Amino acid sequence: METLVKVFKALSDETRLKILMIISSKVMCQKGISKHLQISDSAVSQHIKILKEANILTGYKEGYYVFYKINEEVFNECISFMKFINDDDQNFIHMTNIETSKNCCGNTCKGKSKCCRKRENLK
Repeated sequence: METLVKVFKALSDETRLKILMIISSKVMCQKGISKHLQISDSAVSQHIKILKEANILTGYKEGYYVFYKINEEVFNECISFMKFINDDDQNFIHMTNIETSKNCCGNTCKGKSKCCRKRENLK
């Protein structure tokens, strides 16, 4: 679960998403990324650091430059997670150590349309 949290936090920034879009089309170094995005090298460096800490990017050195590519394994884990929580046959909540009762509102709902039990019946 900790890995997924890191990945989703890292993906929550527009610039980092743009970096991933650029790198998804071809392997690129930091300089190339900064030229494409028209932002400073140091800004790109900070974003790459966060993406690497979340294990989203991997890099390899070629001479003076480090070239970055997407770690597909991490994205496959995210895709599996999203499919799992979207699957009606799976009961995702049991895996998270979160307890829910059938009557989660405790009869404190202010209106019938907002009642948790009513919503549960709609599923």
